[in-house]
Amino acid sequence: MIEVYPRCQSRDISPELLDRLIAGWEEIFQFLREIGEGEIRELGGIEVTLLDDDEMSRLHGEFLDDATSTDVITFDHGELLIGVEVAARQASEFGSSPDREIALYGIHGMLHLSGYDDRNPDDARLMAGKQEELLGVFFAEFRGGS
Repeated sequence: MIEVYPRCQSRDISPELLDRLIAGWEEIFQFLREIGEGEIRELGGIEVTLLDDDEMSRLHGEFLDDATSTDVITFDHGELLIGVEVAARQASEFGSSPDREIALYGIHGMLHLSGYDDRNPDDARLMAGKQEELLGVFFAEFRGGS
């Protein structure tokens, strides 16, 4: 089960986008649980909170000693924090949409829960490839950066 809490003030998350994110992330969650790697196999669900830069920076500093905003913070107990303002900036930089970036950050967090890591360049490339693959399958409308 995926629960999403839009706690951001910088943008409205439409009911349609919220439903689409939940549906896609739910499918990915079930798919990754069936593979059975990492913490995700033991989780009954994932909680996703959409936050602005100020709150992301505060929590990033509190839990990871880095008081800057970030795209996603993943906790082993199945909680994901997603930075919507970071998504907007990255979308502009990469020529994609903020919605695509938000969907991608949820996938990224779930991959961390499945044992993927991105601390070195080879692992980061592997993880990025898997993210794009899952995005293309479960969020086909975002394939190709749109």
